[in-house]
Amino acid sequence: MSDEPVTQQPNNNEDEPSASAIFVELMRQAAAKATPKSSDAEPDGSTTAPSLPAAAEAEPSLAPVEAPHQIRRVRRRLALRRPHPSSMAGGFLGTIFVVVVSTALVATLLMFFVNPEFLNPAVVKGLQLDRDEIIAGIEAQRPTPVQTPQWLRRIGIISGHRGLGTNLNRDPGAVCYDAYKQPYLEEETINFAVSRRVVANLEALNFTVDMLDEFDPRLDDYRADALLSIHANSCIDFGEIVSGYIVSKSDARPDVGADVLLRECIALNYGAHIPLERSFNETEDMINNHAWRKIHPLTPGVILEMGFMLADQEILTTQQDLLAHAITMGILCYIENAGLSFGLPPTGERSADYLVPILATPTPIFGR
Repeated sequence: MSDEPVTQQPNNNEDEPSASAIFVELMRQAAAKATPKSSDAEPDGSTTAPSLPAAAEAEPSLAPVEAPHQIRRVRRRLALRRPHPSSMAGGFLGTIFVVVVSTALVATLLMFFVNPEFLNPAVVKGLQLDRDEIIAGIEAQRPTPVQTPQWLRRIGIISGHRGLGTNLNRDPGAVCYDAYKQPYLEEETINFAVSRRVVANLEALNFTVDMLDEFDPRLDDYRADALLSIHANSCIDFGEIVSGYIVSKSDARPDVGADVLLRECIALNYGAHIPLERSFNETEDMINNHAWRKIHPLTPGVILEMGFMLADQEILTTQQDLLAHAITMGILCYIENAGLSFGLPPTGERSADYLVPILATPTPIFGR
């Protein structure tokens, strides 16, 4: 072991500044550069940095750190909500409301506080309308009714007993026999001869017409402006002269309305052209005919017994054109005056060739 004294090496770390002091000094210099020049600037352009306090020099870590920039918290200005512009419709309705209220208020004030004698009598008279003038003005503005085209009106014609079976089991209806018990006249033949003439007459007037068989499948829920079933009455010899025609409606239909008007139109015009008396001896097959249970409830329907095949045989066989014309006039009477059954005025122009019943009365039923 050497006897030489140990020489203590100087601690160079004590003379060197700490890392925190260096950081603080760098921050201070950066802040000084960012600060604009002031009057304290040196003549050579350098800026004298403020000296740190002694405590800061002794302990650089305790020196206050100046922020390079002052952070300002800017409060965002609250955005004001813009009012929604009112719609044009709302403004218009508001204006109308104000005008109505103002008018009512002014009228009320004038009614209570203005003496009618102050008004000019000529003005008052001019504002008054006569009852006849009011009615005339209403009539002038009433639209003229437009007549329904004829082709839009549908009429059904049933040819009685037509289309019933074959030659072996056919039902021709009433039959007239000669002295040798041989048939010489059948109801089905008369009915069809008159029915096809009626259809031709109506089609010539531009109506839509359906020729129907006795039990035609088209009768189910059949819709039409009018339905007429054409028949001829019995050929039995009752020991006395039995003559006349019968017009009958369904017993289930009311005694007022379209069915009654159709019945009376047929009866009135048929009797006006055919020299036969009207009979009211309705049978069960007439008032409860199978067709009345099939057709639509709104379809008016009647059955016509044109005459008795024994006493009225000459008219039924030789005057079929006249029979068809009389039936056609009866149908026209109903079609052009159908509103009468509902208490309405007739529509369209009426023909002068037919008669219109003054009052449609129920058919008397004997034995009830």
